Amino acid sequence: MVEGWAALGVQGEDTIGGLRKAITLLLGVPGLPAHLVSSVERSMGGRPESSLPGEVKAILGTLPVEQAVAHLDELLQAGAPWMTDLGRRKVQVLAFEDPRAGRIKLPSRDVLEGPFAWRLYLAALGHPASVTAVEMRRATGNLPLPVLDDLLDAGLVGFEDAPWERREADSERRYLTARLVPAMVGRQDAVALGWQEMERRHRFLDGEDLSEGDDIYALLSAFWKGDSPDISLRTRLSPSGQVLYDEILLGVQTERWPAHIVKDRALWSLLATRWTPSGLINPSVSDFHMWRALYNCYRWLLAGMFDRVRSQLTPLVDLAEEKQPQDAGEARVQMCAEALVMRAYLDLETNDFAMARKRLERIGRRHPVIQQNIDYIRRAELKKRNELDYWENPYLVLGVSHGSHEWLDQWRSLVKLVRDDVRKRGRINRAKRRLEAAERDGDGDFYRLPLDESLFVLPRERSVALLPPIEPMPRRTLPATPEDLAELRARAIETVLDEFAAVPPSALSEESS
Repeated sequence: MVEGWAALGVQGEDTIGGLRKAITLLLGVPGLPAHLVSSVERSMGGRPESSLPGEVKAILGTLPVEQAVAHLDELLQAGAPWMTDLGRRKVQVLAFEDPRAGRIKLPSRDVLEGPFAWRLYLAALGHPASVTAVEMRRATGNLPLPVLDDLLDAGLVGFEDAPWERREADSERRYLTARLVPAMVGRQDAVALGWQEMERRHRFLDGEDLSEGDDIYALLSAFWKGDSPDISLRTRLSPSGQVLYDEILLGVQTERWPAHIVKDRALWSLLATRWTPSGLINPSVSDFHMWRALYNCYRWLLAGMFDRVRSQLTPLVDLAEEKQPQDAGEARVQMCAEALVMRAYLDLETNDFAMARKRLERIGRRHPVIQQNIDYIRRAELKKRNELDYWENPYLVLGVSHGSHEWLDQWRSLVKLVRDDVRKRGRINRAKRRLEAAERDGDGDFYRLPLDESLFVLPRERSVALLPPIEPMPRRTLPATPEDLAELRARAIETVLDEFAAVPPSALSEESS
């Protein structure tokens, strides 16, 4: 009998006794395959068969992995020689329920090597096992979220791996995107995540009033409205934000800003609220200066302040009549057209129809309103002086945009304001009669401006320039528990069971020789 065990690599009566005890304990597990139990029992009752190691391995393969590794540990401690040295060391690691880095010391460096499932388990435990980027990407779709978060924190998974693309749950896709590429998180996703920091960032950029509270978005929202800057605002900006903040406030004093500021149209609403021009604006300084000068002209026009309009329009028209640079944007081309349309409107006051038409024709006939105004002027040119209608657009006289349905309400409001001013009252009453006649007769033959009133309305959206850099969303899961790691551990155990020899060491030696 001893010779039989020796043929299987088992030496010494104590070792044989210990191994027989460990195998007997294994056979006591309920539900094992009967034919395997019967064969092993025959080996235990007499001379062991050469098939014994393979049968023990087969029985281990039928057990739940945790139970299998426990019995495997018992067999190895009893002296079973049917395991590679590396496999033995791996079993030593698996003998711990949670062999996390910092809690155990690995028995050797070579333990870090092995099949992917084994290396991934060790990596998830914080050990420096090597896992390729391709292998990691393949695994990220099914890992429990706490395990994946551990790998993120360890730097083993990054944005270049795009793990969110392989998750089925929308909530997990949003969460991983927020952790790795927060700039991709939109407002709705921020709300779904309950990520208030990102949600407020989007609300600020969308132009909402966030002046309540004392975070950076509240302070910047108040700053955008023109309120006195909070003393703490500058200190809460990034270094580059502080430089920009200083440049903006200095520009308010000097009435000029660096090119990178005025080129950011999302900053124009901030500049507009903080800057009160000291006099006429030089529109050639920048597109923003041109816009502000044109905006002032339109507001003054609606208020009937024609002297101011003419003074500011002069440099605007001079600029508009120059040859525009090839890189002039669409907004600049549009502002040039608006300036000429507005100046042509004022030419009508003195019946200078030829000049008005010339200004409009310089623009071209690409816009239908321009052609309508040219046709209006041509009709006026054919009339005798005493046949000419009053030159002003009655909508504009009442301070509303052309075609506005609110003109009558506006007239009622103005009547109260100019009750004691005969001239102004007569002007608005004349405008009312003309509009009533136009509605009655279906004939509103008026010079129209502007071409596009939206030009004078700055977008609500705010610039990101003063905001701090986007920080990833903080982790929301707890460190992975043994339960979270259970599936990875099971796969790792399976790889270790594969290192249990199915044939006696002597047979292996014979095959190799």
